[in-house]
Amino acid sequence: MKPDYTPVPWRVRIAFGIGQLPEGIKSAAFGFFLLFYYNQVLGLSGTLSGIAIFLALIVDAISDPMVGALSDSTRSRWGRRHPYMYAAAIPFAASFYFLFAPPAGLTEMGLFWWLTIFSIATRTFMTFYSVPHMSLGAELTSDYDERTLLSSVRMVLQLLGMFAVLIGGPIIFFGATANYDNGQLDPDAYPPFAMAGFFIMVIGVWISALGTHSEIKNLPQPGPEDRFSPRSMLGDIFKAFSIPSFTAVVTASIIAGMSQGMVQALIIYTGTYFFELSPNQMTFLFTGGVVGVVTGTLLTRPLSTIFKEKKHLYIAGHCWYAIFTSYVIILRLLDLLPPNSDPIIAPLYIISGTISGIGLGAAIPLTSSMIADVTDEHERRYKRRQEGIYYAAASFAGKAIGGSGAIFAGLIIDFAGIPQGADPATVTSESVLRFGWALGPAVLVMTTLAIICISFYRINRESHAKTLHEIRERSVG
Repeated sequence: MKPDYTPVPWRVRIAFGIGQLPEGIKSAAFGFFLLFYYNQVLGLSGTLSGIAIFLALIVDAISDPMVGALSDSTRSRWGRRHPYMYAAAIPFAASFYFLFAPPAGLTEMGLFWWLTIFSIATRTFMTFYSVPHMSLGAELTSDYDERTLLSSVRMVLQLLGMFAVLIGGPIIFFGATANYDNGQLDPDAYPPFAMAGFFIMVIGVWISALGTHSEIKNLPQPGPEDRFSPRSMLGDIFKAFSIPSFTAVVTASIIAGMSQGMVQALIIYTGTYFFELSPNQMTFLFTGGVVGVVTGTLLTRPLSTIFKEKKHLYIAGHCWYAIFTSYVIILRLLDLLPPNSDPIIAPLYIISGTISGIGLGAAIPLTSSMIADVTDEHERRYKRRQEGIYYAAASFAGKAIGGSGAIFAGLIIDFAGIPQGADPATVTSESVLRFGWALGPAVLVMTTLAIICISFYRINRESHAKTLHEIRERSVG
């Protein structure tokens, strides 16, 4: 059966997706390595590390909607989105590099301010790219299922970027040396790692911008009344949150992102100190997690034919993720697992991480897809298209994964009392137990809250079709 819309060409889909590679690199580096680097390698306390990243998150709360509103009202021969995508590439990548290359000899407060300044810079310049880029997902198509496909393609490419960091990082940059059996503790390994990220980020951003450039003529343009001002931006934010479905998906995504970010930031600690995995086993853990999420993402579109509504698949995916992430930790806390020296422990934890990733991968693309549907509801109500202000919220929710997750992670590390640079054999059982009791149940509680929030999302396939019909009727009339 021929679709009643024009599908997005695959070359544009791929180019759009490649734009998520740089964000995948940044997300993996922030989520898995940044806290460990500053805490265990450079000696900054977990609490100060979390505060620094939290300050960057506060700046995001201002910059994200500002960039969204600015992008929505931009007039140029390159459209509303592409000027920012082209311009942000080098500042974004350069800030990322300097974040992992602080000068030698900084005091603890010097490290704190370096982390704060370059976390803010990296995330702010990423905002100038990512908000316009994500907004394209709603503008390239209005089809209910095509948007899910675009979100899935984007997610797969983001995961490839994460895979490059999580697998390429340990193999290429963090291998054992004469001075460090665990290369992740070698401070000299991080600047070359960040430089590789710099080049991939710049290339990925520009490929995405160039590959979608031909679509500019088909994209919505701002109306004559669309002008950027702080007052109009605040009004746009108020209008966005007056739509219950938008409030539901953003709140759920932020809470779920906090949980995922906490798990990501602590996975090296969980593997090293809680289950005492070797560096090689940690590589398998990272690989399994990424493979699981990629598998889940590829299943999102087929599963959407079983779960007729996006909200239901979102809930199912997050339930799956939370159960398989936390159960093995809780079993260890209840002393229902063999000791860590037993050969079953490493495979059990690695397989559990892979399986949990499938649920997460199936759920994550739905956030962007649901927000795209909300933008149509906004146009129906207010007769204006403003994807930028909505995807600013999506951008902020995504950053909450690395930001607020790192805050909780830093507090958990200090609460558990795990010393900086500690050998697993020297960490007390009391510290390990405190770590586990703080992490395992927290995942279940936060996921439950996210599910409660998303239950208030009201847009479904039928209501979205009616919204599009009303918009088209109005444009014809």
